[in-house]
Amino acid sequence: MNMKTMKHLLVAAAAALALTVSAHAGEPLLSPKAKALADSLRKVPGTTPDLIDRSVQSGSPKGRDLAYSLRKVPSAGPSIDLAHAARPTLSPKDPGFETAWRENAVKGFQIAPLK
Repeated sequence: MNMKTMKHLLVAAAAALALTVSAHAGEPLLSPKAKALADSLRKVPGTTPDLIDRSVQSGSPKGRDLAYSLRKVPSAGPSIDLAHAARPTLSPKDPGFETAWRENAVKGFQIAPLK
């Protein structure tokens, strides 16, 4: 036997030995990446109790009241929808651009008449 044939025979024997050692009865032969994915998808029954006390609130009552009051924004008039309003033909850098845009939004807003 020449050296090349002997090398191929040893590689084949080592591969066959690795397959027989790593494969257990009843388990599919998977690559390491596929095995990690299969392990992550395995379902395990859970009996862990919920240890978070959700009744505890952070901060002082005065601080919570202040934070809640800051969430509300006082409004002088009806709310307008700038996102769907027609954009004015002025340049956005023009000082009157925002005023013209708000006027376009107010013009688009109308209340249906009562019958």
